[in-house]
Amino acid sequence: MTEKTYQIQRLTAVDDALAAQLNAQFDEGMSWDAEQGRLFLQNPDNLLAVAWWEGELCGFVSAHRLQRFDQRRAEVLLYEIGVDERFQRRGIGRALVAEVICWAGEVGADEIWVLTNRSNTAAMALYGSAGGEEDAPDVTMFTFRIG
Repeated sequence: MTEKTYQIQRLTAVDDALAAQLNAQFDEGMSWDAEQGRLFLQNPDNLLAVAWWEGELCGFVSAHRLQRFDQRRAEVLLYEIGVDERFQRRGIGRALVAEVICWAGEVGADEIWVLTNRSNTAAMALYGSAGGEEDAPDVTMFTFRIG
């Protein structure tokens, strides 16, 4: 059995060099903003973790803790995850999901949820292999644009 050669790191600050590496991982049209990023990282209800493979940034995950008002404690939205194509199928995506699961326990959440499209076969495979359970097939999300 080969030993893993990746490391997961929770970010608390991002300098210009790391921002450039993050930008290479983000979807087209998305880039790190120093002020918004600082606010995100300072909020204890947010998580940004990255994966390194032998010193190279190869993936990231972001998540948000959502406090509930009922008897359930809180839930976590796994907002976005990405693993560079060159590093996929090496356990990095599952390790990033596991990091969110660990963090969710630390912040008092009792559930994690994530949305994806059925056509996103990579995400469907990742979430299933990481232990996620698919909800009812009739679930639909509506989006409200502000501003």
